[in-house]
Amino acid sequence: MAKFSSRCVNQVLCMVPARNSIVEGILVPVPGQHIRFENGEYTTNVKKEVDFIKGHRLFGSSIVEVTGNDTAAEA
Repeated sequence: MAKFSSRCVNQVLCMVPARNSIVEGILVPVPGQHIRFENGEYTTNVKKEVDFIKGHRLFGSSIVEVTGNDTAAEA
């Protein structure tokens, strides 16, 4: 399980933007896929999400991965 921390408590990362699709002549909204941090933290088991966060331009500056040692130091 990977845990990430963000300086922004309500950080949202867009993996796939929302779009519109036309199905049989009808405009149908297709929702996007987002990663939403709650209280500055996000936990996931999904490898695709972990890879996306680690490859994001904010990773390493505004977003960091929390390891077991970091949580012990805070307590």
